[in-house]
Amino acid sequence: MPDVRHDPDGDIIVREGSPVDKRLTVEAVTFNRWNRGTGAPGVIVAEPSRNVTVFSPATGRVLDVAVRAGEHVEAGDEIAHIVSADAAQASADEMKAQAALDLAKKTLKRAQAVLAAGGDAVRDVESARAAYEQAQAEEKRTQKQIDALSTVEGADGVITLRSPIEGDVGSVNTTAGMNVVDLTQPLAVVTNIAEVWAVASVPERDTRNVELGQAINLTLPAFPNQVFHSTVSGIEPIMQADTQVLMVRAILPNLDRKLHPNMYANMVVEAPQPSTIAVPQSALVMNNDSVTVFVEVRPHVYRRRAVKVIYDDGPLCRVTEGLSPQDHVVTTGAVLLNDG
Repeated sequence: MPDVRHDPDGDIIVREGSPVDKRLTVEAVTFNRWNRGTGAPGVIVAEPSRNVTVFSPATGRVLDVAVRAGEHVEAGDEIAHIVSADAAQASADEMKAQAALDLAKKTLKRAQAVLAAGGDAVRDVESARAAYEQAQAEEKRTQKQIDALSTVEGADGVITLRSPIEGDVGSVNTTAGMNVVDLTQPLAVVTNIAEVWAVASVPERDTRNVELGQAINLTLPAFPNQVFHSTVSGIEPIMQADTQVLMVRAILPNLDRKLHPNMYANMVVEAPQPSTIAVPQSALVMNNDSVTVFVEVRPHVYRRRAVKVIYDDGPLCRVTEGLSPQDHVVTTGAVLLNDG
């Protein structure tokens, strides 16, 4: 009796225990949910609200610098001291305004006392009240000017620059004795990297597959065996004109501070597909121009069936037509059943 024979219905019957039978492997099809990810190169960046550049609010001379690059600072910690003529003038103006306010307050009280004692001082009270209100407004103006100059100490006009946030000093661009003449020159940068952004450049052809809230997987050359997970938190509305890419970002917690701005990263935006039947690619047999598999209809009896598949990376492929979840197919040795 031959190892393989064909019955009139087209089924292929393999003799039990034959060499062909021993070389066949039959497995149930699987039912998988697939992810077709959109990959894009990216970089780790500091969150803008956690990356603050410290400028001098006025021209002057740096007395001392209280921090060094790499130091950790709390919000309100001193960064530097600057002696400034503008700050000294503002301090003097504030002192004069305070003195004028005190005098106006005493004058108003005196006029009110005279009026209460029966004197004819109505006009004097009105005049004193107007002077008091003007002095209040002037004192508020000078105080706001002082506030705009950060903390000014005494009449000498020493400005104390303080860190606006908690974080690490990324750079210090000044030193004691330096004259500050350009108010757009940054004196220090404070960065908090407890939370960072991953920003990727998605090509125009792939933007249709990216939406807010989609899951992402992130890999970095610095951590080859680790995958960081997040979701798409922002998509820039304007495409980059020179490169035709759309910037996509995700927020990453970074409490252990091991992710640093300017690290390279690769972002994969996951786009889950409907669950489909899957079979190993080893089960596929080409028959003329069609792709077929051999389905076990009864023990040792097989039937060729045409299928439509989608190839993916890895050993499995998706079957969109031709199989049902209950089927068992030949995954090893199918070529032995192929009669052309």
